Amino acid sequence: MILNRQTPFSQREHHFYVVIAKYLFLHAEHGIVPVGEPLRLKEAQRYGLRPLILYGLTVAGLPIRWMTFAPLDQPRAVRGVLPEAWRKAAGLRGRPDILRIGRHLAAACPGLAGDMSKIGVHVEVADSKEKSLPGSLRSAQDSCRWLPRQHIRSDWAPPGAMQALCRDAQKEHDFDVREDHRGLHSREVNDRIRQWLALPMHAPAPAPEGGLDWEPGPWLSSWEASLPPDGARSFSFDEFDGRIWLMIDEEAPEDFDADEEYQVYRRYDNAAEIAKNLVACWPNPPAEIAGHVGITLRALQWFTSETAPLDTNVRHALEDVLGIELDDRFDVYRAAGPYILMARKPGAVREVYESLSHGGDACPFEIVPRRGAADPSWRYVLINMYDESPSILMAPRGEKITERLPELLLNYDGIHPVASELYRDVVSTCARACCDPAANGREMKEFARRYEKRWKERTWQPE
Repeated sequence: MILNRQTPFSQREHHFYVVIAKYLFLHAEHGIVPVGEPLRLKEAQRYGLRPLILYGLTVAGLPIRWMTFAPLDQPRAVRGVLPEAWRKAAGLRGRPDILRIGRHLAAACPGLAGDMSKIGVHVEVADSKEKSLPGSLRSAQDSCRWLPRQHIRSDWAPPGAMQALCRDAQKEHDFDVREDHRGLHSREVNDRIRQWLALPMHAPAPAPEGGLDWEPGPWLSSWEASLPPDGARSFSFDEFDGRIWLMIDEEAPEDFDADEEYQVYRRYDNAAEIAKNLVACWPNPPAEIAGHVGITLRALQWFTSETAPLDTNVRHALEDVLGIELDDRFDVYRAAGPYILMARKPGAVREVYESLSHGGDACPFEIVPRRGAADPSWRYVLINMYDESPSILMAPRGEKITERLPELLLNYDGIHPVASELYRDVVSTCARACCDPAANGREMKEFARRYEKRWKERTWQPE
């Protein structure tokens, strides 16, 4: 589809998608219930929630969308939804020339292409690399979350909840295409919208007779695969829109005493934050770290982003590999080391260094061989701490982050030549530490043992 200010649209294209709504469910008592965060369908059943099918059409390349809904156990025929949309949604300008759909819908509704060809609509199936159709679907899903807040109504409760939801979706479409409600778009986008809305209507054909013409399946809720493990939720009344929401429970302080003037101090569990920064600085990729402790990369990412906890045994294994320990003095977790680290992200380097050095109680310096050539790929910084084993930071030559090390490492002491034997030992130790995630701590502890006298007697100084 070609868009410009002089030439009308050469072809009209709509994106059509059918999916289970992530943020809206139907409840026998509360009616339409929005959820603050998506949850799996099995979890929804625990709260008496029925899934809803979202049927949507989006004008390709424009923020013009129409939606309608039906309960999952009472699906509507595609041959009925499409003519309704083209008849009721003025912003769609009637039937398109091209109807783009996903491969799952194409397989579930094999007769769609034939039906559409009879009325002059060509069905195109998006390939796996298509980005615009999934983008339209994501935008529609996100808009459902706020649909209840757009039109404050009292009839979202049974028995007319479904009809009210579909009416509100229609009102949202009508509202979005009004000339005086386009302030959120750029001038260029508004020009394209005006050009599109100036097109004459393509009258849709009447809806054909017949029953359900497509086969629902697990593909409708493929978004479930990316959800973290669910936590406790409860129904909550929202005074702003007068609706019942299902929200994730916030943990209440267990040791709060209403009769006490102050809340009792509780340990701050910062292990996930420490792990996130260490993973970003670890020589091995995150997927290797996850595999080493027996979890998926996604589970590791959920933990480090504080989205979902880990099993206790797995968490202990991860803490052991990453050298995360509880600091009894402050009752928080810290990066204990010793480590071989790689400088990739400035923020992670700074955070790990400050945790490792207790806020900068160290004297880091870059080492170079007194004789012979230095490593052409990496620069090596010895993090020389007081009363603790040293760590090593590898920094790639020629990268911006390497030039920032003096500002990232508090008390940075510049570049110092060392004996060639020591330099070679550092390089070979780092190479061995990169073999697997567990080798990091093992190799660095052996390195510290070889030079134990130097750091214990605080004589670990450049030669």
